[in-house]
Amino acid sequence: MTAPEIRARFEASEPEDKIIAAILALVGEPVGASRLGEYLAAAGIDAGDVDARLLRMRQEGMLATINGRGTIVSAGLAWPAIRHAVEAGKLHALRRAYYQVNPLRRDWQGFVVLRSYRQGVALLRMALVGGDEPDEVGALLEACVACHEAAYLHPIVDICARPFEPGMFEHMHPSLVDMVLTVLVNDVQRDPATAPALREFAERHVAQGAASMNLRIVLAEHLILCGRLDDAARMLGELDDSLAMFFRSVILLLRDDHALALTGFEQALKLLRRETGKRKICFPGIGGHLYMLALIRTGEAKHDKLADAYLDAATRAVQSHDTAVYEQLSMLRRIRGGTVDVDVLPSRNWETALQPFMFRALMHHWLSLPQLKDKREALEQMLEQSELAGFDLVSSQLAAVLGEMGSIGHEQRAIALRQRHRLPDMTGWFEREESWQRQLNALINLQPAITTEVVKEGRLVWLIDYDARYGVRGIEPLEQRRDAKGGWSKGRPVALKRLYSDGGSLDFVSVQDLSAIGAIKVNRYYRGDQYELNADRAVQELIGHPLLFWKDSPGTRVELLPGEPELMVRAQGSMVTITMQPPIDNSSDDVCVTRESPTRLRVVRVKPEHRSVGAIIGEGLQVPLHAEKQVLKAISAISLIVTVQSDIGSSAADIEQVKADSRLHVHLLPYQHGLKMHVLVRPLPGAGAYYAPGSGAESVIADVEGVRTEARRDLNAEREAERQLVASCLALEEAEAGHGEWLLAQPLACLELLAQLQELDPATVTIAWPEGQSFRVARKVESSSVRLSIKRDKDWFAADAEVTIDEDKVVSLRTLLDMVKSGKGRFVELGDNQFAALSTELHKRLMDLVAFSDQHGIGVRVHPLASFALQELAADAGGVKADKLWKEHLSRIDSSAAFEPKLPSTLQAELRDYQHEGYDWLARLAHWGVGACLADDMGLGKTLQALALILSRAPQGPTLVVAPTSVCTNWMAEAARFAPTLNVKLFGGGDRAAMLDEVQPFDLVVASYGLLQLEAEMFSKVKWHTIVLDEAQAIKNNATKRSAAVMALQGNFRMVATGTPLENHLGELWNLFRFINPGLLGTNDQFNLKFAGPIERAQDKRAAAAARARLKRLIQPFILRRTKSQVLSELPPRTEIVLPVDQTAEEAALYETLRRDALAKLASLEGPESQKSIQILAEMMKLRRACCNPQLVAPELGLQSSKLTVFGRLLEGLLENRHKVLVFSQFVDHLTLIRKHLDAKGVRYQYLDGSTSMQARKERVDAFQAGDGDVFLISLKAGGVGINLTAADYVIHMDPWWNPAVEDQASDRAHRMGQQRPVTIYRLVAKNTIEEGIVDLHKHKRDLADSLLEGSDAAARLSPSDMLKMLQEGLGH
Repeated sequence: MTAPEIRARFEASEPEDKIIAAILALVGEPVGASRLGEYLAAAGIDAGDVDARLLRMRQEGMLATINGRGTIVSAGLAWPAIRHAVEAGKLHALRRAYYQVNPLRRDWQGFVVLRSYRQGVALLRMALVGGDEPDEVGALLEACVACHEAAYLHPIVDICARPFEPGMFEHMHPSLVDMVLTVLVNDVQRDPATAPALREFAERHVAQGAASMNLRIVLAEHLILCGRLDDAARMLGELDDSLAMFFRSVILLLRDDHALALTGFEQALKLLRRETGKRKICFPGIGGHLYMLALIRTGEAKHDKLADAYLDAATRAVQSHDTAVYEQLSMLRRIRGGTVDVDVLPSRNWETALQPFMFRALMHHWLSLPQLKDKREALEQMLEQSELAGFDLVSSQLAAVLGEMGSIGHEQRAIALRQRHRLPDMTGWFEREESWQRQLNALINLQPAITTEVVKEGRLVWLIDYDARYGVRGIEPLEQRRDAKGGWSKGRPVALKRLYSDGGSLDFVSVQDLSAIGAIKVNRYYRGDQYELNADRAVQELIGHPLLFWKDSPGTRVELLPGEPELMVRAQGSMVTITMQPPIDNSSDDVCVTRESPTRLRVVRVKPEHRSVGAIIGEGLQVPLHAEKQVLKAISAISLIVTVQSDIGSSAADIEQVKADSRLHVHLLPYQHGLKMHVLVRPLPGAGAYYAPGSGAESVIADVEGVRTEARRDLNAEREAERQLVASCLALEEAEAGHGEWLLAQPLACLELLAQLQELDPATVTIAWPEGQSFRVARKVESSSVRLSIKRDKDWFAADAEVTIDEDKVVSLRTLLDMVKSGKGRFVELGDNQFAALSTELHKRLMDLVAFSDQHGIGVRVHPLASFALQELAADAGGVKADKLWKEHLSRIDSSAAFEPKLPSTLQAELRDYQHEGYDWLARLAHWGVGACLADDMGLGKTLQALALILSRAPQGPTLVVAPTSVCTNWMAEAARFAPTLNVKLFGGGDRAAMLDEVQPFDLVVASYGLLQLEAEMFSKVKWHTIVLDEAQAIKNNATKRSAAVMALQGNFRMVATGTPLENHLGELWNLFRFINPGLLGTNDQFNLKFAGPIERAQDKRAAAAARARLKRLIQPFILRRTKSQVLSELPPRTEIVLPVDQTAEEAALYETLRRDALAKLASLEGPESQKSIQILAEMMKLRRACCNPQLVAPELGLQSSKLTVFGRLLEGLLENRHKVLVFSQFVDHLTLIRKHLDAKGVRYQYLDGSTSMQARKERVDAFQAGDGDVFLISLKAGGVGINLTAADYVIHMDPWWNPAVEDQASDRAHRMGQQRPVTIYRLVAKNTIEEGIVDLHKHKRDLADSLLEGSDAAARLSPSDMLKMLQEGLGH
């Protein structure tokens, strides 16, 4: 019997039947006939023969029997039966009857005491539908949740979602609706079938206003699972700062902005921990899981450390729905770290809930586990569930996994979902690796990053409180942060509890800091835990630490050096005095710290045997001089335990006598930008302690390799030797001297000192760095000292060389380059701690070679297209040995330069001069066999130049053109018009595989980037003679599948065409060159290290200029860019006008309120400006929208838009003079308001945004060009490429965009070849607002590309401080 039929029978049944059904529905568990009779009697209801009535109702499907337990109501009738009881006024009687039969007990404090969990659920159900007060419902709910059964299914879910009945909420107390909905929405993943109805009801409820924060939080997460990221963002108003920032970061991550997302996550976590006071709290739901994935996928050590700490806390927390995924991610982290065998994962059971199932499927894919193929059926079933539930984010990832397993239909479904919601493809978040690759990478990642300079924003310093009598009395840690000028703050104390609990995850804590933190101990008291730093242990761990300062003088740096106890034996008159240095008393201290100078402490570790000696000697032992022999015997006995300094007679016979080493040891230590010099002696040759010249006793006795050895010193000779050394080193005249050390802060003075020390006799002076290794400065080295060898090595040229330093010293090129790279200036270390002074010319050649080469084997290798670096070095070298291939390479370069291309006769067009030059340039590079980037301005005919080249190469093989979907039709039309001999095919319809399998000479296949990505494997098998990427900025992101598909193409000649080779940052240029000339710019890491980092950060202007010059030199031969102003003198003029818009007083007040609110919100956030990028951007977006139209941010105010008014007047004048106008805005809802204005005025217009289909797009463009419409409204990003709108002669930008290149590209839809009239471009800019700041930015950012393509200065990406400055500038700026 169907559910509707049962429902109909119930509605037609007798009142007694309905009451029985209501009782069973309210009780919610099987009820026997006798107990049911008790309920009826207590309620005063006569139902006649209950047994007969129950039998009939079971037969009619309204009831069911649970064998041995009793009768229950059919699931579909539970709520209709309860509703009948409510509407019939029987609910109160039924509740009273239930209480009478099952009395409710309370303890002495008044808390509910349940007889069973089911009793609690029944009472809770009655309280909810009875509209009871929140306090009463809360007491019952608390009692239910305390039962173990609630851990399996929340009682609210049991009552309200099995099944979900919206009508139940009409009878609840209004204050409880949000709480109930919060529980249901949070649980709905476990019952996806109820998701659509529950989601619709919850969204309607929230839309009515005043929804609780908890409900908006769970609904925001729910909408994220649905892929509705924009709707989720709208839920964030009025949330706590930490959670709002957290969800914005989740959305950024799912929009593939990983860097900003990570910054936001870290700030949100700090805020959350500050708001809650809990140091180990974790984010709720899928956002926390995505945060972990974002950390793990970076592969950076600091992020691995953060992930480990977070996952440890998450997996140790109280079990929740999130725990399963955290355990999975913890295993992923350990597998990628090589500490867990990947085979452990397949042995675990798959979860049944949607989210854990999705993450497990992704993990199996990322780890290339073959067991995934056995789960195809389960994946398809789970995908069906998620699609029915509307969880499009989950569906897109499950479909993508199935697509990766070979299912084309699922791959297409995944692409459709991703495009609909702009979601990421998480299957590509990790590069798939075999087990052995993972383990090797894990080993590689274990090495400390000693060659990478990391500029940290924070550091931990230690303040030492020292007293001459009591030693180190305390050590205090301080956290210092960088200030706006790059210096360090005074610092603030760090709680020992924080260091003890979270030290491993703090970014300002170093490895040595962690060792010192290990000296923190916890004392447990009844009033709480007390944390204490063990100073003795900490001081040992801090030996050599670079950030130690006096507590009473925090600006004075302190050295902590290791030492050992010594026994001092001195003859004074008729007595011999024996003392320990330092004195060792009976205390239990493990260390003794003494002050050697105002900034130096010596840390002596006290061993038990030292304490034994100290106990005997005490404060000093005095012995008569006539007992000398006994003293010497004692010295002999303990010299194996402690070093002895003695100035009394001959030693015992069993002590070996050696001559004291009289050489001076000059120790050079880092000091600011220079050196600190100590002059010492070491009497025992090659062993023992160091002493200041002329200080201490004449005899030094110690254990040397197990032999008791004595050396006798000449103290006067040591003092004289030190005096002569200082006199010989004139550079020391510039040094600060005192306490046995000389300080030289200037690098040049240090080099002079090194040269002067080198001239001293090594038999009398030994020069050493702190490691004790000697060095010397060699003679000047010229280019003629280089003997160069060059040969082909696969796709590179390998070079090695020998460089003669002097008659006895020859170093390899690789060694010399390493030293040049790590050194400063032309003084470089050559190995064995020797230094050479390179000539200026050779230093420049070597620096170029460092910039344009990679280390390889024993030498270096250079990309053939960067071979000029080798050519220049070879030209000046003293000798060159080169193989045949190198000579052929040089010959090929000369041949290509001399090559004279001819235009193909079948080209049906007359090229302009600059186009002919462009064709010749392309043809020469193709003849050479290298790639090209044609970067002409928009509208200069890049397509025609490319077609000319394609025609010239068509007889030798097929051509592939890849372009945005909207541009493909333009390629078809242009090819048919200008190159009719080509066989043009649009890829997409029909048998795709056959089309690619059958390509031949003269074939031109045009494909969209989307189809290329979809059929990447099919395209990668074809060998193309020519490949052209149009609008190649489409592959600027190297981490996308689109980029991967392009890189897999095989072609003899590759070219890209783009009017904007750089829109935002240099990484985009790197990816273009990775396609046209692979390897020329190195790996992404190498490119960032050599070029992008120095240029974009611009912290060192000289380094940035040098890096820019080197990059320009590398790319200039392969990139051609001409602007309209350079080549099109016949193009009508283009005028750009900034039209200021005065805001009304009301608009200005709204803007200023928003600006002040933004500053207050940002000021409340913890952390430096550099970590507030996400929040600053969000606040700036709100201000920019307010500038456009107040309706976009505060529609309830009903304010008129000054900008719309100015636009209306401007447009009216233009239309009266029969002009046609393009109107651009980046905000689609802004265009919607403009459309309403045009509709009201009766203006004919065309409209285009990102949702417009390709066919509709073409129809509207053609219509406008044909005269249908005077205005064309276009969203900035959707209409920036691929369309020709020369019918318009005016362009209006309603709101300025950050990057002027994007605006220029949009404006060039009108200002291009074919335009006969002058083009005027208006930018409407609200005065005294952030929009003026953006226009000012245009002046500095036009353009990063120009600095490389035309030679002007480059602007780095806008920094958080720049953005904050814009916000801080008020109305009068």
